[in-house]
Amino acid sequence: MNNLLIERRRDMEKKEKSSLAERLFSLSIKDILNRDLYKHQDFISIKPIPDRFRSAEEYRRCFVPHLLEETRTELSSTFKSLSRSPVFEIHSVEIKEGSGSSSNSVYEITLKNTGTINATYQPKCGDVIALTKERPRRIDDLNPLHLAYVFFSDGDLTVFVRSARAIPSLHEYPILPYKQNGHLIRFGVFLMNTTTNIRIWNALHNEDPSSTLIQSVLQENSLASTEQCLCNRTDVASSDYARVSPVIRSATLNRSQKEAVLGCIKTRNCSHETSAKLIWGPPGTGKTKTVATLLFSLLKLKCRTVVCAPTNTAIVEVASRLLSLFKETSSSEHPTYGLGNVVLSGNRDRMGIKNNQPLLDVFLDERVVKLGHLFPPSFSGWKHRLESLINFLENTETKYERHVHELKEAERMKEETEKKKKKQEVERMKEETEKKTKQVVERMKEETEEQEVERMKEETEKKKKQEAVHIPTFGEFVRKKFNASSEELKTDMVDLYTHLPKSYISSEQVKYMIAAQQALDRVRYFLQENSSKSDFNKGSFKFDCFNRLISADCLHALRLLPARFEIPDLLESKNIGAFCLQSAHIIFCTASGAAEMSAERTGSVDLLVVDEAAQLKECESVAALQLSGLRHAVLIGDELQLPAMVQSEICEKAKFGRSLFERLVLLGHNKHLLNVQYRMHPSISRFPNNEFYGGMIADAEVVQEIIYQKRFLLGNMFGSFSFINVGRGKEEFGDGHSPKNMVEVAVIAEIISNLSKVSSERRMKVNVGVISPYKGQVRAIQERVSSLPSGQLLTLNVRSVDGFQGGEEDIIIISTVRSNGNGKVGFLSNRQRANVALTRARHCLWVVGNETTLALSGSIWGKLISEARSRGCFFEAADEKNLRDAMNDALLEDVSSSFGTLSIGRNRGRGGW
Repeated sequence: MNNLLIERRRDMEKKEKSSLAERLFSLSIKDILNRDLYKHQDFISIKPIPDRFRSAEEYRRCFVPHLLEETRTELSSTFKSLSRSPVFEIHSVEIKEGSGSSSNSVYEITLKNTGTINATYQPKCGDVIALTKERPRRIDDLNPLHLAYVFFSDGDLTVFVRSARAIPSLHEYPILPYKQNGHLIRFGVFLMNTTTNIRIWNALHNEDPSSTLIQSVLQENSLASTEQCLCNRTDVASSDYARVSPVIRSATLNRSQKEAVLGCIKTRNCSHETSAKLIWGPPGTGKTKTVATLLFSLLKLKCRTVVCAPTNTAIVEVASRLLSLFKETSSSEHPTYGLGNVVLSGNRDRMGIKNNQPLLDVFLDERVVKLGHLFPPSFSGWKHRLESLINFLENTETKYERHVHELKEAERMKEETEKKKKKQEVERMKEETEKKTKQVVERMKEETEEQEVERMKEETEKKKKQEAVHIPTFGEFVRKKFNASSEELKTDMVDLYTHLPKSYISSEQVKYMIAAQQALDRVRYFLQENSSKSDFNKGSFKFDCFNRLISADCLHALRLLPARFEIPDLLESKNIGAFCLQSAHIIFCTASGAAEMSAERTGSVDLLVVDEAAQLKECESVAALQLSGLRHAVLIGDELQLPAMVQSEICEKAKFGRSLFERLVLLGHNKHLLNVQYRMHPSISRFPNNEFYGGMIADAEVVQEIIYQKRFLLGNMFGSFSFINVGRGKEEFGDGHSPKNMVEVAVIAEIISNLSKVSSERRMKVNVGVISPYKGQVRAIQERVSSLPSGQLLTLNVRSVDGFQGGEEDIIIISTVRSNGNGKVGFLSNRQRANVALTRARHCLWVVGNETTLALSGSIWGKLISEARSRGCFFEAADEKNLRDAMNDALLEDVSSSFGTLSIGRNRGRGGW
């Protein structure tokens, strides 16, 4: 029996090492829809993620079943909404390699060009698609299931896929689209993108990780040794402090922020232990500012750092903050010098940086293109353009004479060609006229020939005048040639000091480039003013001035520029990309993108910084923890706010959504608290501070000032903090089982309408956010407020709690929705969700809800109501006339709707329909 178990285990291990795509390909429709598929399978059953691990192998292995189940759940959810899934039509399919039933067979699929914009879906790398015989509307349309994985797309009409099963060859079915089991396959439907999941899968199956950092996060014993390390008892090295102290001073950090930055710098110097340092950043405590200051300090210290975040939006935000700090301290003459040591790696479209020039200055793909243009393998590029301009300025007269000679030679050749054509035309006409009758035709011949020759002469002269090559003056020639060449060279210089790492281009060389740009501008201005004048000729005063300007100023500046840089040969884009990554000090990428940072591509890394670490599933951190050479990590987050989203209920219960940050906190790992909040008015921060953070967070001076207390509407109900009781509301469960409360919708719409009027009257900008835990309520509010008159000064944002994490507005209105007599509030009772909702407002927080339901719920919302009462911040919506009228209208509308439904039902019963 034991031998059988061992053999089965080996089979499972072998199966585990197969790609995630292959695992998906092995599933049937029934499997994909089966919630219990991985519940009790041998060796891959889903168990709760443990708090402690005995080995790195156990650590990586434990997440595999959960990742499979989460991927299955996401795939299953797409099956249930097929009618809304993106679809493309197939024009043809061609096998490229492989054969038979292998799931590794590669096929080239050409999409049908419909000729209309946005009419088809363009598959992207990482997409899992289903191939079907008709446009799918329901799950049965996928039967038999034929999955394919897109691993290359040309961005147009061609994609390469690996197929779940063999697609019949062209020899079997020469007429395309191709057939499967006798059915014509004509469509591909998008199911899900698996890029992130595949990266996680590969990281979990990494058999030879070069990083030892994982050992430090397995259990509390490994953490204790790092906290007792001698390095933690000493101050930051004086040389390091001297370099970063100006950065910290200019950032005006508070004490806790400064200690966080210096603590991380001290940690990165420790060579005795590996460690994970936690920075606890509650809402509004300047977490992003602290992270940006830390990264700028690490950049100054030339510390090789990889910065990760859960999403593209989050990583773009922290990168933007670093670039803002960089810009504030950079020279106005060369503000981008030094950015060559910063790299942002990722997908241009998903990061949304198409027109964001500051981010494009550090974006890896953009840098690869720029450096490829500067240092191509062929005879062109920076060196060629620099030498060409110098040669032109040294020999302007010779260049002009050669140019004129070439133009005249071209004109001469053209005239000879025209003469030949003319002669041939006359001879042809003579031959034709000779065939006519002798007398009449002879007379006509003479007239026609003379007239035709005369006509052709006129046309030729006219054409020569029209098409004669324009011979530019010396000044025109010099100005045109100089402007084109100098502009290109100036662009090259900016690209050089922007995209080359500082170790390859010195500050002195950059100064020479700035001087050269200024010299080129002086020449350009001189030519603009003088080159078109008639006396700009050899021997004239203006010409002599031009020559002196060129020789004494411009050429001198250009000759100081380096023609070569000591960089490796960059023949291919992948080599340029590796050069950029290996030379960078700060590399930004998503957590899953860290899987692309192999030792060969990126080199050794000193430090890992993970922003929004509490929103990152622990398995998503594994790739980053295995970076080559990594010894230390800094995790910044707040486990008391929302964790990562998990679709599978089984995985949710098994703690699959838990972050590494939260698990380390559970193990008792120290976390450094940022203890001053700069967002909320004190009357707003008071409750969440006491309820979630034990009163440990102080209000910054700026939020305590009188000017920070703002009144947007008249009445005590609309002060900085209030609970507005809507006791006559009614919760409704519509399609999708997400509740809504139309009475609360009416109250909120009325408040927003009043805010819009006030902002217009006072010419005052107001940012308003409406938050509800339920998607049904979010949709209902969005529909209702869309019909309101839109004020240009009022910005409205209506989102779920999850969608508002990390955001903030002047005014936040919370709709709690639930309204029943038994206190049932569902996931509204989730403390993390409540924390996010209650900490988004700057000046005003108005909570709208049913007092009875919330008080009976035994949740945090009952405590909020008690606090509101004790502080005199509890109000009845019915006491305010406009709100009372809005509620009455909503109730009347509900009664009318119910009566209409009842009437329809009766009519049907009487045979009316």
